[in-house]
Amino acid sequence: MAKHLRRLFLILIAICIPAGFFAEHDHAVFWWHHVPSLDAVFGFLGAFLFIGVIKIVGAFASREEGFYD
Repeated sequence: MAKHLRRLFLILIAICIPAGFFAEHDHAVFWWHHVPSLDAVFGFLGAFLFIGVIKIVGAFASREEGFYD
């Protein structure tokens, strides 16, 4: 199941980033909205950064197995 989800995730990323080059950017408010697919790349990198921070915090916040006994 995890292999299928990982494959689906990679396929969706492979579709989303090139799709940004074909999307209209008429209502762009900020300068980065004019750059094609920058939102997708930013979201992808932000998700990995978020996961990394959670793993680091989890390593410090975890307790030993018999801590509450």
